[in-house]
Amino acid sequence: MYILTKTTSFAVFFLLILTIPVYTFAQISTSGKPLSFQHNLNAAFDQETEEVIVPVLDREKALKEDEKNGAARFAAPVAVNYSLEENGTWTILPGGDRVWRLQLYAQDALGVFVYYDDFYMPVGGQFFMYDANGQQLKGAYTNRNNKQSGKFMTGMIEGETAILEYYEPLSARGQGIIDISRIYYVYKNDFKPQLPDNVYPVKSGFGDAADCHVNINCDEGANWQDHKRGVVRILRVFDEGMGWCSGSLINNTNQDETPYILSAFHCYDGFTPQLDVWRFDFNYESTACSNPLNEPGANSMLGCQYRAGWSDTDVLLLELLENVPSTYNARFNGWNRTLSHIPDTSTIIHHPRGDIKKISQDYDPAIIFGNSINWSNGVTTPPNHHYEVNFDLGTFEDGSSGSNLLDENGHIIGQLHGGNSSCFLFEGFFGRFSLSWDEGPTQAERLREWLDPAGTGQFILEALEPATGGMITIAGNIQARTGQNMEGLEVTITEDVNTWTATTDVNGNYSIELPEGPDYTVDVHKDVDPGNGVSTFDIVLTSRHILLIEEFDDPLKEIAADANNNGSVTSFDMVRMRRVILGLSDDFPESESWRFSPLSVTVNTSSTLDFIGIKIGDPSGNANPN
Repeated sequence: MYILTKTTSFAVFFLLILTIPVYTFAQISTSGKPLSFQHNLNAAFDQETEEVIVPVLDREKALKEDEKNGAARFAAPVAVNYSLEENGTWTILPGGDRVWRLQLYAQDALGVFVYYDDFYMPVGGQFFMYDANGQQLKGAYTNRNNKQSGKFMTGMIEGETAILEYYEPLSARGQGIIDISRIYYVYKNDFKPQLPDNVYPVKSGFGDAADCHVNINCDEGANWQDHKRGVVRILRVFDEGMGWCSGSLINNTNQDETPYILSAFHCYDGFTPQLDVWRFDFNYESTACSNPLNEPGANSMLGCQYRAGWSDTDVLLLELLENVPSTYNARFNGWNRTLSHIPDTSTIIHHPRGDIKKISQDYDPAIIFGNSINWSNGVTTPPNHHYEVNFDLGTFEDGSSGSNLLDENGHIIGQLHGGNSSCFLFEGFFGRFSLSWDEGPTQAERLREWLDPAGTGQFILEALEPATGGMITIAGNIQARTGQNMEGLEVTITEDVNTWTATTDVNGNYSIELPEGPDYTVDVHKDVDPGNGVSTFDIVLTSRHILLIEEFDDPLKEIAADANNNGSVTSFDMVRMRRVILGLSDDFPESESWRFSPLSVTVNTSSTLDFIGIKIGDPSGNANPN
C-alpha cells in the first residue's frame, strides 16, 4: 500500500486497483452439466468442434499503458466477432434438440473472460463455459440470465483454452442469441506482479488478503452476524479491465426491499463501466473462523443501474437490476444521517482483494478529518467530509473500497474511500453519510431522494429483514408432434431429493405452484404401449428415407424413426420396429416409447414450459397420443 504523507494537505492514495479475478461461480446459474459430457451421447459428438484463434494481446503495450496510467490491471480486452450463425459446430441430438459448441484459443493467456454484446437464452436453453478437461465449469445459464440490454459475461476459465456450449431444445429452434464482441485476456498474475508468472498462479481473490485479516465468523464477528448478510463483494467490469470493491444493501424509508447497494464513487469513476455485467456476490465467506482449504460458494447477481454518486464524499449508490432472491437471506442495513454523529466505535465488513468476508474494528471514537485530502486520481475532497479511523482489529486493502462504516449501533455512517493500510498501518478515511445525504447539488449526486423517496425526513432508519419467500407457478402445454393435445400426462418436477408431479388436462395443459427459491428440474416421460402407431407403413417410410428415395421432410419424423436412439436412422431401426409389430419385443430397449423436447428444463422462477411429444417407431404420425 502507499504511505500517507502528512503535509498541510494530505496525499492519500485510493484503493481502486484494477485486478482480474478468476470467478469460479458466476451470476445466478442452475445446476447441471453440458450434454456433451453425457456418456450415452458420446457418438453424437464425434465431429470435431470448431476452434477460433483469439487475436493475440500485445502484452508489452498493455504493460506500458499500465505504467503510464498507474492502474494495476491484470487483463485487457481484445475485440472479436463470434456468433452462433458464423462460428462453432452444431450437433443434432436424437430427440431433435441440438447443441452448439465453440472452442476459443488465446495464446499465452493465463485465463479468459468472454463478453457478450447480445445474449439471449430461450426457455429450455442452457449455456455453459468450461476448460478443455471439463474441470472448470460455469453454468448452466438459462433464460433467468437474460437482461433487457442483452449484455452478458462469463468467466474466468483459467488457461489458454475455453469451450462454449449451448443446448437448444427443438421447441426453441433458432431463438437463442450468442454474439461475442470481446475477450478479456488475463496477462499478469493476480496481485503479485513482482513474481514470475509461473510462481504465483492466477486466483479468484480467494486467499489473496493479508494474513492479519480476521474472518467474519471468528468470535470478533459474533455481534455482526446480521449485518454481514447485507455485505456484497462487487466484481466491476470496465472496457479497460476489471476489479473488486465492497458494498452493502441499504434500506430506504419505504422499506420496500428496493435493492440499493451503497459503495464508493471511485469504484465507478475514471473508467468506462459496463454496469450490465457488474457482479454482486452475497454470502462469500468461511463458515468457520479459520481460512478454508477450498474456496466457498456464493450467491450472485448480475447487473445494476447507477443512481447517485458524489466525489466529495466518495459515495456511490447503485440499484441491482433484479430483486434479491429470498433464499439469499440478505439484509438491508440501516443508517444514521445525523450531522453531528461521532461513532464511539467503528466496524467494517469487507472483501479485501476480493477475498472472503473479513471484519475490521476501531474501538475508539472516529475523528471528523478537518483537512482537505488530495487523492492519487487527482480528486481533492473538502475538509470535514471524511471520518478518520485507525483500526485496532484487522486492516483493509484493495477491494475493501466501498465497505460501509458501521457505528456501535450497526448503522451505516460512511463508506471507505482509502488511506494507508497494511498489517502495520491501519489509517482509513470514510466519506460521511450525513453529507452524502443532501450536500450534492443534484438528485444524481445525493442520497436523499433515493433513500427517503416519501420525504419523511428521518435521521435514523433501522435495518430491514427480507420477507419470507412466496410461491412460483410452473405451467405449460404438451402436444404430440402431430398437434394433438396429450391428456393425463404426468410432468415430473424435482429438487434435490424432493419430487412433485402435475398432470395435463384435456387440452394438454398443466400447472403447479411451488415454494420460491430452489432450482426445479422439469421433465416429461411416457413409456407405455410401444406398438401404438407402429406399422409396416412406418418401416416402408423409413426404408425409403435410408435409400434416399424419399427423405423425411420433417426432423421430427427422423426422431420418430430412430427407434434405437443412436442419433441416426438405419436399418437397425427397422429391425426394432419389426420386432414390436410382430410381438417379439414388448419395448424399444434403447428408448422409452415417447420422447419429449426439450429433454428437461431447470428453472426457479414462474415459467411457461411447453413440450413436444414424439412417438418412437411412428414416422407416419398415426399414434394416439392419449
